[in-house]
Amino acid sequence: MDNIKKTIPTGNKKCINAVYISSYLPRKCGIATFTDDLVSAIDKLCATNPAEIIAMTDPGQTYEYPKKVKFQINQYRKDDYIAAAEYINKSKIDVVSLQHEFGLYTGPESSYTCCLSAGAKQEENYNGNIENGYYLLSMLDIITKPIITTFHTILSEPNDQQMYIARRIIEQSAVVIAMTEVSRQSLIDLYDCPAEKVVVISHGVPDFDYNHVEKWQKKLGINNASPMILTAGLLGPGKELEYVIDAMPSILKKAPNAKLFIVGQTHPVIIKNDGEVYREKLTNLVKLNDVVDSVEFVNHYLTDADLRDYFQAADFFVTAYSNMQQSASGTLAWALGSGKICISTPYQYARELLSDGAGVLVEQKNTSAIAKSITDIYNDPVRADQIREKAYDKGHRHIWANVATEYVNLFNNVLKKGK
Repeated sequence: MDNIKKTIPTGNKKCINAVYISSYLPRKCGIATFTDDLVSAIDKLCATNPAEIIAMTDPGQTYEYPKKVKFQINQYRKDDYIAAAEYINKSKIDVVSLQHEFGLYTGPESSYTCCLSAGAKQEENYNGNIENGYYLLSMLDIITKPIITTFHTILSEPNDQQMYIARRIIEQSAVVIAMTEVSRQSLIDLYDCPAEKVVVISHGVPDFDYNHVEKWQKKLGINNASPMILTAGLLGPGKELEYVIDAMPSILKKAPNAKLFIVGQTHPVIIKNDGEVYREKLTNLVKLNDVVDSVEFVNHYLTDADLRDYFQAADFFVTAYSNMQQSASGTLAWALGSGKICISTPYQYARELLSDGAGVLVEQKNTSAIAKSITDIYNDPVRADQIREKAYDKGHRHIWANVATEYVNLFNNVLKKGK
């Protein structure tokens, strides 16, 4: 299985029958959006073999899923996992694509909640039987078709149960996918994944236009935002946006027309557990800093199309996570792919994407560093253009059409090798 991604050249792909186990739209979840973007791109390549979805449904919820969702798993119902495995085994499915995030596949006794990147709470230690608390593992043991797992979170400092779960999934997978080289190396060095079993396929991004921010700001009805600073995604404490808001007074001293847009509703799990406490904290902080006219909240769930408009309208994009284990960020990938000037704390994913000059890394929980990076670049147009061009060149390589081709090539290789 050496160099498994490169064995089949691009363009020599054979379309196969694949099923994707994941959360799925209209569920409001980053993994659901990722999977929809991925299968939509793959279906364009393989129109004769449309994707099937096995959708993870969170407890107490119902969704009007599209026709491609052939089976639903109630997250807390173990029998559903077993039934889904049996459905796969009896079907014409060739390969199984598992989109893994801690919290999507737990039973009611588990300490995990989704989504870790949003700052959802989880206990440090779980005293129950992990196999009983993480129903996905039993499902994988039953599936007889080759499993290809995409790890959306690869922790550099896992606790015992996280390590156990990840190693069990690796064991049952024909191949596992990491989104960065750092994550790939972590799977090998820390999780004992055989090197020949793990490949890197980057997070996909839309095929964005380059620049033309004035055009997109006009479309959104945004006037006199110079620069326009964007944060985006489902809101939760893990986003650490208080540090971005606290930076605004200093930014406004050197860029009086700057405006910060906080785009996205609060993560549904955060609302369920804590209500809108975090958003209220942020709105109070805006008032305390006397920047009400310079910060705008867009408090609703945006479609991909609507979200694209905000990315194309922005000058800067900021992520301020203090959790350095963050191994993927769809919004940061989008920002790079749309040629934004990215300012980010140095979590794992950001270090790999931005450390070569495609953006700027700043110390976590450092308001002054965020403000200085934005104002220094804003007032240096030559440097700003250099960063934009490098970001776009790097990010645009991973448009969904290219990522879809890599997945299809990988699926074919796995079938050739067998489970």
